Amino acid sequence: MINHKACEWLIKNADIPILYRIFRELLHDIKTAKKIESELLENPTVLSWIKNLKPNIPPQHKSMEHGSFDFCFENAILKIINFGLHGDLPQVVDAVNFYVHNMKNTVVPYRKGQLFFAILISNLLSMVDIKDEKTLQYMLGSLDEMYNFTKKKNYDIYLSKEKITELTRIPKIWKDNKNFIKPKITKELGFSYPLIYDILGMHKLYNLKNPHVNKKIDNIINYISTDEFHKKISDGYGILTEENGTYHSMGWDPKYPGWCNVTDYMEKGNVPKLLFFAQYIVKYPLALKTKWFRDLMNYLEKYRTERSTYIFLKEWMKESSGDAVHGYHM
Repeated sequence: MINHKACEWLIKNADIPILYRIFRELLHDIKTAKKIESELLENPTVLSWIKNLKPNIPPQHKSMEHGSFDFCFENAILKIINFGLHGDLPQVVDAVNFYVHNMKNTVVPYRKGQLFFAILISNLLSMVDIKDEKTLQYMLGSLDEMYNFTKKKNYDIYLSKEKITELTRIPKIWKDNKNFIKPKITKELGFSYPLIYDILGMHKLYNLKNPHVNKKIDNIINYISTDEFHKKISDGYGILTEENGTYHSMGWDPKYPGWCNVTDYMEKGNVPKLLFFAQYIVKYPLALKTKWFRDLMNYLEKYRTERSTYIFLKEWMKESSGDAVHGYHM
């Protein structure tokens, strides 16, 4: 339910990106949003982030898709989403063309682990409503692998201490790690673990209005929305071991920050990371039924004003270089 009193206050006081989002996304006043579109696209901060989103030729870094730099795709596109930009704007389509091209030219047989960048790109493109058949193909393939894994409700994914002693050629940096993922899981099910990037974009598949797809999405959200997931699964998942003797550091798990104690986390943890996660996990109906969500809403109510806006601590909204999924660029 839209709070029109809060919208009226924002219209009088907000800057252009928020104004644009109020009219377009909350009030659905597309005519007014269209009138201020040129002002939005001429805003210096918006222009600087569109520039970050579009790579130089040649690109300024070997990994443009994934990293902590402002010009990395995952950070730049999440920032322009905050500004309300979308795939109907030619400037956005032009800026992401490099990544669309890279995604379409990925030709390995479908396995999520081999297609990490393609799936990351697909999820993030879906968030700005860049519609492409390849995007949908990768997202549905990823969904199937995650579903086949999570439907088993298996949280016992690590090798025993005895099995770890049998591993050879472990890189020195991981010698003392206790969380080596069983190779057979990857062999049977692929790179099947839900990642934060899946949470960001997977809700867009609800738009297909396909009950089988919806069931798979809900199953994955159910899998991560449990005490067992948060207690048994290591932060970042751990070290992925392959049968050919190679090792990879996993990461970007979709744990709910503060799952065990929201109040304690809000007062001692990385609040921007929690708020970043919150704005996307609420896209999933099952997540709204968790104690975590209820506790978060109760905590935030302490900051409500009489005009139905909220005054949060400035430390909750940090703007500095770093990974957007950890709450930078809020």
